Amino acid sequence: MKIPHDKFCVLPWVSLETSPIGTVRPCCLAKDEITDDNGKKFQLKTSSFDQIRNSSHMRDLRNQFLAQDKLPSTCDRCWAVEDSGGTSKRQHSLDRLKHVIQEQTWTEEAKDLVFLDLKLGNICNLKCRICGPWSSSTYASEEVGQIMTLDRKQTYAYQMLREGRWPRESPDFWQELDAIADQLRYLEFTGGEPFMIAEHFDFLQTLVDRGLAPNIEIHYNTNGTHYPERGVELWPHFKLVEVAFSIDDLEDRFEYQRTGAKWSEVMSNLERFRQLREQSNNIQLQLCCTISIWNVVYFNEIAAWATGFPWDFVYWNYLHDSPVWCIANVVEPVKNNIARYLRGQPIVDQHADARNQILDFMYSREGWMGCGRGGTLTYEIERFDRLRNQRLGDVAPLLAAMIYYSGPYDD
Repeated sequence: MKIPHDKFCVLPWVSLETSPIGTVRPCCLAKDEITDDNGKKFQLKTSSFDQIRNSSHMRDLRNQFLAQDKLPSTCDRCWAVEDSGGTSKRQHSLDRLKHVIQEQTWTEEAKDLVFLDLKLGNICNLKCRICGPWSSSTYASEEVGQIMTLDRKQTYAYQMLREGRWPRESPDFWQELDAIADQLRYLEFTGGEPFMIAEHFDFLQTLVDRGLAPNIEIHYNTNGTHYPERGVELWPHFKLVEVAFSIDDLEDRFEYQRTGAKWSEVMSNLERFRQLREQSNNIQLQLCCTISIWNVVYFNEIAAWATGFPWDFVYWNYLHDSPVWCIANVVEPVKNNIARYLRGQPIVDQHADARNQILDFMYSREGWMGCGRGGTLTYEIERFDRLRNQRLGDVAPLLAAMIYYSGPYDD
């Protein structure tokens, strides 16, 4: 695949991301949702793929990438990762899609829609600390349950519960998806928790019935709490199935961060998937670990654990969407604590570069997130500890010490 320059991104031409609440972005890391000429966000319940892809918004984005003179600001998260020496979504996608995109010329016109990142609502059984009502119905329900007023329906969390139902209320979307199915070569199903969303299995069945499955590769991001028998029946028909486990920490810390999950259950499911891979010729298993303030101190330990399982691919992701948990936003004294500790501990050779890139990202901008009693980070941790009857110091005493947190406080 020939591209115009080394900062080029192929996704605005060949891809769309459907958000858990039915809005649309060029990809999952783009900061801005796609809007019409009046600045209104497109909704998949009311807008077609053609309308969205041929909009002024998308034409302008494609022209920005063609012009080379200004890096699109909606892509700042990729630029930040690349500046720290990491592999960005942009770079990963160029490599991942190079065998399915043969185009040699690029204009402002969209190409075939070969890649869809489908977040089909926010149904999820967990309420992870790095998540929110946008992506988890369980998280949203918890938030709504804490509101002691009569106007709950006006709250953000309630609106996310309502908007997250869009795939079950949008027959036109499924009809349009069926209409463009012969263009598809790569599908991502992420969260919510995709293995809980029955409609996506119905769509896979349609692809099998139409004889299109052998042309299509699938990627999942799963929280690991489900082993979907229906998927096991359908997946052999597809060209490739990648199952990425979102595992951000180990054992008690894993359960603390991903409330509702059981480490033993996830490890049992991981073993079942390993056995499935041995019996299949099209299954790959991946680790996707999202680095945040919750786990960065334990990176060396997580990396050592990761080398003990035969993953096909390991991806160290950086948390961007929840600013309070983003490691780049913590104040410098805490950054220094973390950096000193990680550099002083042994690291497996194959992940040493990743550790250095994580630290570079952490120092990529000035931190504003205060720690210690009264700080923004401390306040948010304490809020969740009280809400969920947990205590950070019980499961992650090293992290608690480094951010000067000893709560929940009595007063």
